[in-house]
Amino acid sequence: MLNYLKSLFQAPQFSPGARVNLLNGSTINLVDDATGVDGRVMTQTDHGVLVEWPRSGARWMSPHALCQQV
Repeated sequence: MLNYLKSLFQAPQFSPGARVNLLNGSTINLVDDATGVDGRVMTQTDHGVLVEWPRSGARWMSPHALCQQV
């Protein structure tokens, strides 16, 4: 139970190469001709996640602003 509560406050972890989408509140961000959709995780550090987006290049993102594609 304690581990579950602790996990609610930890940043999600993404593996390099994982496919992610940018969240806007509780929905996937589909603004600007698919910017924020189908990005690839390059690396994750304590400062954020470096994501390569197909149309806007690489950007540092908050891990809480991303969801992993299954």
